[in-house]
Amino acid sequence: MKKVAIQGTLGSYHDIAAHEFFCEEDIELICCSTFEDVFQAMADDSGVVGMLAIENTIAGSLLHNYELLRQSGVQIVGEHKLRISHCLVCLPQDDWKDIVEVHS
Repeated sequence: MKKVAIQGTLGSYHDIAAHEFFCEEDIELICCSTFEDVFQAMADDSGVVGMLAIENTIAGSLLHNYELLRQSGVQIVGEHKLRISHCLVCLPQDDWKDIVEVHS
């Protein structure tokens, strides 16, 4: 079983991307709190691969992750694009005007 380190938790975008990318394989996710932890998981176990975002259409290049890649010496061996779509919804009895803050 392939071990894949991601930043985030089960159900996160990194989880979805890892399962889409490795759809032909059984994977064991290693959920990490930080991107640094993803690189540490790879350093600690040569059988672990990491999957992390380096580009974001809203934020642009994730420069910190590029720097972590450079410092670690690991190689990029693949690419996966994940389309992300958010919807803002409310119940029929609620009024949109009452919404003052959104957490995502």
